[in-house]
Amino acid sequence: MLRRRLLLAAPGLLALRPALAQGQDWPRRPVRVIVPFAAGSSSDTVARQVMARAQEHLGGQVVIENRAGAGGLIASQAVARAEPDGYTLLWGGGTAITQAVMQRNPGYDWAQDFTPVTQIAEQPAVLCVRQAAPWRDAAALLAACRESREGLRYGSGGVGTPAHMAAAAMLKLIGAQGVHVPYRGANQAALAVEQGEVDWSFAISNIAVPRAQDGLIRVLITGGGGRMPVMPAVPTLGEVVQGGPVVTSISSLIGPKGLPPAVVARLHAAVKQAVEGDAALREALTRDGGAIILSPTPAAYAEKWPEEHQRLVRLVALSGVRVE
Repeated sequence: MLRRRLLLAAPGLLALRPALAQGQDWPRRPVRVIVPFAAGSSSDTVARQVMARAQEHLGGQVVIENRAGAGGLIASQAVARAEPDGYTLLWGGGTAITQAVMQRNPGYDWAQDFTPVTQIAEQPAVLCVRQAAPWRDAAALLAACRESREGLRYGSGGVGTPAHMAAAAMLKLIGAQGVHVPYRGANQAALAVEQGEVDWSFAISNIAVPRAQDGLIRVLITGGGGRMPVMPAVPTLGEVVQGGPVVTSISSLIGPKGLPPAVVARLHAAVKQAVEGDAALREALTRDGGAIILSPTPAAYAEKWPEEHQRLVRLVALSGVRVE
Protein backbone atom coordinates (compact mmCIF):
# COMPACT_ATOMS: atom_id res chain seq x y z
CA MET A 1 0.00 0.00 0.00
CA LEU A 2 2.84 2.38 0.89
CA ARG A 3 4.57 1.58 -2.41
CA ARG A 4 1.32 2.29 -4.29
CA ARG A 5 0.95 5.68 -2.57
CA LEU A 6 4.54 6.59 -3.42
CA LEU A 7 4.00 5.65 -7.06
CA LEU A 8 0.81 7.70 -7.22
CA ALA A 9 2.61 10.66 -5.70
CA ALA A 10 5.56 10.44 -8.08
CA PRO A 11 3.90 12.32 -11.01
CA GLY A 12 3.07 15.19 -8.70
CA LEU A 13 6.64 15.33 -7.44
CA LEU A 14 7.93 15.29 -11.00
CA ALA A 15 5.56 18.13 -11.91
CA LEU A 16 6.99 20.24 -9.11
CA ARG A 17 10.58 19.72 -10.25
CA PRO A 18 10.47 22.07 -13.30
CA ALA A 19 8.97 24.88 -11.24
CA LEU A 20 11.60 24.49 -8.53
CA ALA A 21 14.38 24.34 -11.09
CA GLN A 22 12.95 27.32 -12.90
CA GLY A 23 13.12 29.45 -9.81
CA GLN A 24 16.76 28.47 -9.26
CA ASP A 25 17.96 28.70 -12.87
CA TRP A 26 15.85 31.61 -14.08
CA PRO A 27 16.61 33.58 -16.17
CA ARG A 28 18.24 31.40 -18.82
CA ARG A 29 17.22 33.66 -21.71
CA PRO A 30 16.21 37.32 -22.12
CA VAL A 31 13.22 38.47 -20.05
CA ARG A 32 10.69 40.39 -22.11
CA VAL A 33 8.91 43.34 -20.45
CA ILE A 34 6.00 44.53 -22.57
CA VAL A 35 5.25 48.24 -22.34
CA PRO A 36 1.67 48.98 -23.48
CA PHE A 37 2.57 52.35 -25.00
CA ALA A 38 4.86 53.66 -27.72
CA ALA A 39 8.60 54.16 -27.48
CA GLY A 40 9.35 57.53 -25.91
CA SER A 41 6.15 57.52 -23.84
CA SER A 42 6.21 58.13 -20.11
CA SER A 43 5.80 54.43 -19.31
CA ASP A 44 8.49 53.46 -21.79
CA THR A 45 10.93 55.98 -20.35
CA VAL A 46 10.52 54.76 -16.77
CA ALA A 47 10.55 51.08 -17.76
CA ARG A 48 13.85 51.47 -19.58
CA GLN A 49 15.38 53.47 -16.72
CA VAL A 50 14.42 50.90 -14.08
CA MET A 51 14.90 47.64 -15.94
CA ALA A 52 18.32 48.65 -17.30
CA ARG A 53 19.49 48.71 -13.67
CA ALA A 54 17.39 45.75 -12.53
CA GLN A 55 18.88 43.40 -15.11
CA GLU A 56 22.28 43.87 -13.48
CA HIS A 57 20.85 42.28 -10.33
CA LEU A 58 18.96 39.56 -12.19
CA GLY A 59 22.06 38.29 -13.93
CA GLY A 60 20.26 38.19 -17.27
CA GLN A 61 19.15 40.45 -20.08
CA VAL A 62 15.86 42.36 -19.99
CA VAL A 63 14.33 43.40 -23.32
CA ILE A 64 11.72 46.15 -23.51
CA GLU A 65 9.04 45.49 -26.11
CA ASN A 66 6.63 48.29 -27.01
CA ARG A 67 3.22 46.94 -27.91
CA ALA A 68 0.96 49.97 -28.17
CA GLY A 69 -2.69 49.91 -29.14
CA ALA A 70 -6.20 50.04 -27.72
CA GLY A 71 -5.07 51.99 -24.65
CA GLY A 72 -2.94 49.11 -23.42
CA LEU A 73 -5.49 46.33 -23.99
CA ILE A 74 -3.38 44.51 -26.58
CA ALA A 75 -0.36 44.32 -24.30
CA SER A 76 -2.47 43.33 -21.29
CA GLN A 77 -4.09 40.50 -23.23
CA ALA A 78 -0.71 39.25 -24.44
CA VAL A 79 0.66 38.97 -20.91
CA ALA A 80 -2.54 37.45 -19.48
CA ARG A 81 -2.23 34.68 -22.09
CA ALA A 82 1.53 34.17 -21.76
CA GLU A 83 3.19 31.16 -20.20
CA PRO A 84 3.92 31.82 -16.49
CA ASP A 85 7.62 31.12 -16.89
CA GLY A 86 8.95 34.55 -15.97
CA TYR A 87 9.96 35.50 -19.49
CA THR A 88 6.94 37.67 -20.36
CA LEU A 89 5.96 40.54 -18.05
CA LEU A 90 3.80 43.66 -18.26
CA TRP A 91 4.86 47.15 -17.28
CA GLY A 92 1.80 48.79 -15.75
CA GLY A 93 -0.68 46.81 -13.71
CA GLY A 94 -2.95 49.85 -13.65
CA THR A 95 -3.23 49.69 -17.43
CA ALA A 96 -4.52 46.12 -17.28
CA ILE A 97 -7.06 47.08 -14.62
CA THR A 98 -8.17 50.24 -16.45
CA GLN A 99 -8.89 48.35 -19.64
CA ALA A 100 -10.77 45.67 -17.70
CA VAL A 101 -12.98 48.42 -16.25
CA MET A 102 -13.55 50.26 -19.53
CA GLN A 103 -13.97 47.33 -21.89
CA ARG A 104 -17.15 45.28 -22.08
CA ASN A 105 -15.10 42.14 -22.77
CA PRO A 106 -11.36 42.68 -22.19
CA GLY A 107 -10.51 39.02 -22.67
CA TYR A 108 -9.10 38.49 -19.18
CA ASP A 109 -10.02 38.73 -15.50
CA TRP A 110 -7.99 41.48 -13.86
CA ALA A 111 -8.17 39.81 -10.44
CA GLN A 112 -7.38 36.24 -11.54
CA ASP A 113 -5.16 36.33 -14.62
CA PHE A 114 -2.13 38.26 -13.35
CA THR A 115 0.56 38.00 -10.68
CA PRO A 116 1.46 41.36 -9.07
CA VAL A 117 5.22 41.80 -8.54
CA THR A 118 5.83 45.39 -7.41
CA GLN A 119 4.92 49.03 -7.72
CA ILE A 120 7.86 51.31 -8.43
CA ALA A 121 6.98 54.96 -9.00
CA GLU A 122 4.25 57.34 -10.04
CA GLN A 123 4.10 60.52 -12.10
CA PRO A 124 1.13 62.90 -12.14
CA ALA A 125 -0.77 63.83 -15.27
CA VAL A 126 -0.30 67.56 -15.85
CA LEU A 127 -2.26 69.98 -18.02
CA CYS A 128 -0.14 71.93 -20.47
CA VAL A 129 -0.66 74.60 -23.12
CA ARG A 130 1.69 76.01 -25.75
CA GLN A 131 3.98 78.79 -24.62
CA ALA A 132 2.14 81.40 -26.71
CA ALA A 133 -1.35 80.37 -25.58
CA PRO A 134 -3.53 83.21 -24.27
CA TRP A 135 -4.34 81.37 -21.02
CA ARG A 136 -1.77 82.26 -18.40
CA ASP A 137 -3.28 80.26 -15.55
CA ALA A 138 -5.76 77.47 -14.80
CA ALA A 139 -8.68 79.83 -14.18
CA ALA A 140 -8.33 81.42 -17.63
CA LEU A 141 -8.20 78.07 -19.40
CA LEU A 142 -11.19 76.66 -17.51
CA ALA A 143 -13.18 79.79 -18.37
CA ALA A 144 -12.27 79.36 -22.04
CA CYS A 145 -13.38 75.72 -21.93
CA ARG A 146 -16.77 76.73 -20.52
CA GLU A 147 -17.25 79.56 -23.02
CA SER A 148 -16.32 77.62 -26.16
CA ARG A 149 -19.46 76.41 -27.94
CA GLU A 150 -17.72 73.84 -30.10
CA GLY A 151 -15.20 72.92 -27.43
CA LEU A 152 -11.47 73.48 -27.39
CA ARG A 153 -9.31 70.77 -28.91
CA TYR A 154 -7.43 68.70 -26.35
CA GLY A 155 -4.93 65.92 -26.80
CA SER A 156 -3.95 62.81 -24.86
CA GLY A 157 -1.60 59.88 -25.18
CA GLY A 158 -4.49 57.66 -26.28
CA VAL A 159 -8.03 56.60 -25.46
CA GLY A 160 -8.32 55.38 -21.87
CA THR A 161 -4.93 56.66 -20.74
CA PRO A 162 -4.63 58.57 -17.45
CA ALA A 163 -4.26 61.80 -19.45
CA HIS A 164 -7.47 61.16 -21.38
CA MET A 165 -9.44 60.36 -18.24
CA ALA A 166 -8.05 63.41 -16.43
CA ALA A 167 -9.18 65.67 -19.28
CA ALA A 168 -12.61 64.05 -19.63
CA ALA A 169 -13.21 64.18 -15.86
CA MET A 170 -12.20 67.84 -15.67
CA LEU A 171 -14.50 68.86 -18.53
CA LYS A 172 -17.38 66.90 -17.05
CA LEU A 173 -16.92 68.49 -13.64
CA ILE A 174 -16.91 72.06 -15.01
CA GLY A 175 -19.80 71.39 -17.38
CA ALA A 176 -17.81 71.99 -20.57
CA GLN A 177 -17.30 70.22 -23.88
CA GLY A 178 -14.08 69.46 -25.70
CA VAL A 179 -12.85 67.80 -28.88
CA HIS A 180 -10.59 64.86 -28.00
CA VAL A 181 -7.60 64.23 -30.28
CA PRO A 182 -5.80 61.02 -29.21
CA TYR A 183 -2.14 60.46 -30.05
CA ARG A 184 0.17 57.47 -29.77
CA GLY A 185 1.70 58.37 -26.43
CA ALA A 186 2.15 61.39 -24.18
CA ASN A 187 5.26 62.41 -26.10
CA GLN A 188 3.26 63.04 -29.28
CA ALA A 189 0.46 64.71 -27.32
CA ALA A 190 2.92 67.16 -25.75
CA LEU A 191 4.46 67.82 -29.17
CA ALA A 192 0.98 68.53 -30.55
CA VAL A 193 0.55 71.19 -27.87
CA GLU A 194 3.89 72.76 -28.79
CA GLN A 195 2.97 72.90 -32.46
CA GLY A 196 -0.56 74.21 -31.88
CA GLU A 197 -2.36 71.13 -33.23
CA VAL A 198 -4.44 71.10 -30.04
CA ASP A 199 -5.26 73.83 -27.52
CA TRP A 200 -4.28 71.90 -24.44
CA SER A 201 -3.48 68.44 -23.22
CA PHE A 202 -2.83 66.43 -20.13
CA ALA A 203 0.52 64.66 -20.36
CA ILE A 204 2.51 62.72 -17.79
CA SER A 205 4.91 64.93 -15.83
CA ASN A 206 8.16 63.28 -16.93
CA ILE A 207 7.21 64.16 -20.52
CA ALA A 208 5.75 67.63 -19.93
CA VAL A 209 7.94 69.16 -17.21
CA PRO A 210 11.23 69.06 -19.17
CA ARG A 211 9.48 70.76 -22.09
CA ALA A 212 8.11 73.42 -19.78
CA GLN A 213 11.57 74.00 -18.32
CA ASP A 214 12.87 74.46 -21.87
CA GLY A 215 10.21 77.11 -22.50
CA LEU A 216 8.28 75.08 -25.08
CA ILE A 217 5.02 74.71 -23.13
CA ARG A 218 3.49 75.88 -19.86
CA VAL A 219 2.07 73.63 -17.15
CA LEU A 220 -1.12 75.01 -15.59
CA ILE A 221 -2.46 72.12 -13.46
CA THR A 222 -1.11 68.94 -11.89
CA GLY A 223 -3.24 65.85 -11.38
CA GLY A 224 -1.18 64.71 -8.40
CA GLY A 225 -2.34 64.48 -4.82
CA GLY A 226 -0.20 67.50 -3.96
CA ARG A 227 1.76 70.21 -5.70
CA MET A 228 4.99 69.21 -7.42
CA PRO A 229 8.19 70.36 -5.66
CA VAL A 230 9.68 71.08 -9.08
CA MET A 231 6.78 73.48 -9.88
CA PRO A 232 5.28 74.54 -6.54
CA ALA A 233 3.21 77.37 -8.06
CA VAL A 234 1.18 74.94 -10.20
CA PRO A 235 -2.12 74.06 -8.45
CA THR A 236 -3.62 70.58 -8.28
CA LEU A 237 -6.73 69.62 -10.20
CA GLY A 238 -8.51 69.28 -6.87
CA GLU A 239 -7.65 72.89 -6.00
CA VAL A 240 -9.07 74.43 -9.18
CA VAL A 241 -12.01 72.08 -9.83
CA GLN A 242 -14.32 70.97 -7.04
CA GLY A 243 -14.15 67.19 -6.80
CA GLY A 244 -11.17 67.05 -9.16
CA PRO A 245 -9.61 63.58 -8.97
CA VAL A 246 -6.02 62.55 -8.41
CA VAL A 247 -4.71 61.22 -11.73
CA THR A 248 -1.28 59.67 -11.90
CA SER A 249 0.56 57.14 -14.01
CA ILE A 250 1.76 54.33 -11.74
CA SER A 251 4.74 52.29 -12.86
CA SER A 252 4.43 48.70 -11.75
CA LEU A 253 5.46 45.23 -12.84
CA ILE A 254 3.13 42.23 -13.16
CA GLY A 255 3.21 38.82 -14.80
CA PRO A 256 0.71 36.21 -15.92
CA LYS A 257 -1.23 34.07 -13.46
CA GLY A 258 0.83 31.31 -11.87
CA LEU A 259 4.21 33.04 -11.97
CA PRO A 260 6.49 30.92 -9.72
CA PRO A 261 6.99 32.53 -6.30
CA ALA A 262 10.76 32.17 -6.63
CA VAL A 263 10.69 34.18 -9.88
CA VAL A 264 8.41 36.81 -8.34
CA ALA A 265 10.80 37.15 -5.39
CA ARG A 266 13.84 37.53 -7.64
CA LEU A 267 12.13 40.12 -9.83
CA HIS A 268 11.04 42.15 -6.83
CA ALA A 269 14.49 41.95 -5.26
CA ALA A 270 16.18 43.06 -8.48
CA VAL A 271 13.92 46.10 -8.89
CA LYS A 272 14.25 46.98 -5.20
CA GLN A 273 18.05 46.78 -5.34
CA ALA A 274 18.10 48.86 -8.52
CA VAL A 275 16.00 51.67 -7.07
CA GLU A 276 17.41 51.71 -3.56
CA GLY A 277 21.01 51.29 -4.66
CA ASP A 278 21.18 53.88 -7.43
CA ALA A 279 20.91 57.54 -6.46
CA ALA A 280 20.92 58.62 -10.12
CA LEU A 281 17.92 56.39 -10.84
CA ARG A 282 16.00 57.74 -7.84
CA GLU A 283 16.71 61.29 -9.00
CA ALA A 284 15.51 60.44 -12.52
CA LEU A 285 12.25 59.01 -11.14
CA THR A 286 11.49 62.06 -8.99
CA ARG A 287 12.99 65.16 -10.64
CA ASP A 288 10.03 65.86 -12.93
CA GLY A 289 7.30 65.65 -10.31
CA GLY A 290 7.36 61.89 -9.75
CA ALA A 291 7.51 59.92 -6.50
CA ILE A 292 8.93 56.52 -5.57
CA ILE A 293 6.30 54.11 -4.22
CA LEU A 294 8.32 50.90 -4.16
CA SER A 295 6.39 47.95 -2.72
CA PRO A 296 8.21 46.46 0.30
CA THR A 297 7.21 42.95 -0.81
CA PRO A 298 5.25 41.34 -3.65
CA ALA A 299 2.56 40.45 -1.12
CA ALA A 300 2.22 44.11 -0.16
CA TYR A 301 1.51 45.03 -3.78
CA ALA A 302 -0.94 42.13 -4.14
CA GLU A 303 -2.84 43.47 -1.14
CA LYS A 304 -3.11 46.89 -2.83
CA TRP A 305 -4.38 45.35 -6.09
CA PRO A 306 -8.11 45.63 -5.15
CA GLU A 307 -7.51 49.18 -3.86
CA GLU A 308 -6.00 50.16 -7.21
CA HIS A 309 -8.99 48.61 -8.95
CA GLN A 310 -11.44 50.67 -6.89
CA ARG A 311 -9.47 53.87 -7.56
CA LEU A 312 -9.61 53.25 -11.29
CA VAL A 313 -13.29 52.29 -11.21
CA ARG A 314 -14.03 55.69 -9.65
CA LEU A 315 -11.85 57.52 -12.17
CA VAL A 316 -13.40 55.78 -15.17
CA ALA A 317 -16.90 56.48 -13.83
CA LEU A 318 -16.07 60.14 -13.22
CA SER A 319 -14.52 60.61 -16.65
CA GLY A 320 -17.28 58.77 -18.49
CA VAL A 321 -14.67 57.16 -20.78
CA ARG A 322 -15.84 53.83 -22.15
CA VAL A 323 -14.70 51.58 -24.98
CA GLU A 324 -17.26 49.29 -26.57
